[in-house]
Amino acid sequence: MEESHPHDPTDSPDDHDETEFATVAEAPTVEEAKRKALDQLRKIVPVVQERNVEFIVVEEGAKGGLFGRGKMLAQVEAHLLRNSPLSHEGLPSAEELREFVQTVVGLMGIAATVTVTETPDSLRADVSGSDLGLLIGRHGSTIDALQSIAGIALNGEHRERRHIIIDAEGYRGRRESALTALADRAAQKAVREGASVTLQPMSAVERKVIHLHLKDDPRVETASEGNEPFRAIVISRVEPR
Repeated sequence: MEESHPHDPTDSPDDHDETEFATVAEAPTVEEAKRKALDQLRKIVPVVQERNVEFIVVEEGAKGGLFGRGKMLAQVEAHLLRNSPLSHEGLPSAEELREFVQTVVGLMGIAATVTVTETPDSLRADVSGSDLGLLIGRHGSTIDALQSIAGIALNGEHRERRHIIIDAEGYRGRRESALTALADRAAQKAVREGASVTLQPMSAVERKVIHLHLKDDPRVETASEGNEPFRAIVISRVEPR
C-alpha cells in the first residue's frame, strides 16, 4: 500500500499535489501546432505566455504518399511550467488575485463579485453571485482547478509562496463538513468490519481534508492509491499490537 498516513499526513504527496495543466494540438506544421496548443492553454490560463510553456513535439508530420496525399499532421504537447512567473514580480498581492479570478470568472460568462482577504501567508478570494454552479463544478473540480492555476500563476518561481484559497458562496466549508462526516462513517466501518474502505475518487484538495481529519484517529490509517483522475483514499483499521 502506498502513501500510508497512520497519524501524520504531512509526508503525503497530496500535500504538494498540483493539477498539471497540459494540452495536445495537431496542425499541418509544428509551429502551427504550438500556436494552437498555446491558444488552448489560454482558455484555462488567460495570461499564459509562450515562455511559460514547455512544448514537446510528439509528431513532426510528414507528407505521406504520392503528391503529399495522406499527409500526417504535426502533434505537439504543451505543459504549463509550474515555476514560471506569468504576470508579476514578487509575491502575489490581494489585488493581483482579485483581478486574476475576476478575469477568469468573466471569461466563463459568470456575473460575480470577487472579494479578497489576506494574511501574511495566504490570500483568500471569495466569489459571490446568483448562480455559481458552473464555477464550482462537480464535487468542486472546477474551483479546485482554478485555485491550483492561481497558485501556479501568481506564486511563480519564488521560494516563499502565499497559500491561495478560492471559494464560492461558502462552498468549501459545506464540502469540508460533508467530507469529514464521510470520513468518520468510513473509519467506523473499517474498525467495525476489520476491512479496508475505499472512498470514491477525489481531487488532491479533498483527499487532503480527509487525511488531515483522520490523522489523529489511532484506530485507522489512510492512504491514497491509484492514478489521477481516479486516485482515491483507502481507510484501514490499525490492528492493536
